Amino acid sequence: MQGVVFIEFINIVNRHFGSSICRAMTEKANDDIQFTPNSNYSHHRLLKLVNALSELTGLPVNNLLEIMGREVFLPFLTSLPINIEDMDIDNTIDFIIYLETYIHVEAKKLYPKAKVPTVIIIFVSSNKLIMDYISPRCMGYVCLGLLKGCAKYFNDDIGIKMLLMDDSGAHVRFTLTK
Repeated sequence: MQGVVFIEFINIVNRHFGSSICRAMTEKANDDIQFTPNSNYSHHRLLKLVNALSELTGLPVNNLLEIMGREVFLPFLTSLPINIEDMDIDNTIDFIIYLETYIHVEAKKLYPKAKVPTVIIIFVSSNKLIMDYISPRCMGYVCLGLLKGCAKYFNDDIGIKMLLMDDSGAHVRFTLTK
């Protein structure tokens, strides 16, 4: 995972839980949290930090991953060299349609070593989208949070259902309904 993901996670922990919890989390995880934005780090390192935060706060790991996804949507969007207004994107469903074919391509230009998940659109209409998220890093709950962050950004009232398609969590199906 790109260092920028880790940096954003640390910022989220500081904002939501405070610097003392952040320090305790890094100590519990035995991590020096030295990250650079364009470097790659194992997703296991992030999970170790999230597990430590879960133990400290009593919040379930999946909830923390979802919070992270929701909170990183805007920083990720603003870091890309794209202007969604120029692309005539004004809602969550349109944004997701462009995700795999355009937005992930631009992200890879900015972070060439990034391993973005695969997003496959299964069905789309004006008020419903079904998509599959596929990633060996099994971050479906981060994806759920990203989808919620996207809906919030566009001020869309969208219901999101998440269905694990395999036991590992590497394949997740999301259904978004307006």
